Amino acid sequence: MVTLSIPQGLIKEGFVVLPRREYEDLLYAKQGNGTVVKRSSSFKVPKKHEKFYDELDKELTQTLQEVEEGKVSATFDTAEEAIKFSS
Repeated sequence: MVTLSIPQGLIKEGFVVLPRREYEDLLYAKQGNGTVVKRSSSFKVPKKHEKFYDELDKELTQTLQEVEEGKVSATFDTAEEAIKFSS
């Protein structure tokens, strides 16, 4: 097993270390006008859980498309701001 030391100054919230091949193959594949989430072929799941992960990929793809279309925004300070945004 390889041990990797990462300086504390580089570690930030949400920090992830992946091999380059995994990174390039993992989640996002640009297709046409949107981002499509697809599990990496190296991320093996038991057959009984494949349906769950396929649904998760679809939901993440839909969520990313909504973000790209501007249908999602930051948190609101008041309920009125949220209602106004959704109208």
